[in-house]
Amino acid sequence: MITANPRPMSAAPLDGTPVRLFVSGGSAIASFWSEERCQKTFGAGDYRAGWYLLDDDAIELDDPTGWEPLVHDHACFENETMSLSPDLELNVLPPSAG
Repeated sequence: MITANPRPMSAAPLDGTPVRLFVSGGSAIASFWSEERCQKTFGAGDYRAGWYLLDDDAIELDDPTGWEPLVHDHACFENETMSLSPDLELNVLPPSAG
């Protein structure tokens, strides 16, 4: 269940823990990637720290408005289909649309 009162981004975990982020177009499961974590995982390169979708590390979520921890009874990723519209606004499709 999605909370009506998300936690402030200033309290979000920056250790790579997956959380549900709230953005203008809905919500998505993402984790924070630091520059150091990117370099350890992918090798040398010019990386930017930020929030990235859990199932697609090429898509960064800018300006999330809040977050909530994932709960064990709602950690199902297959039914949470994500798509990006042409203007790059994040949209969450209902499970039946996937």
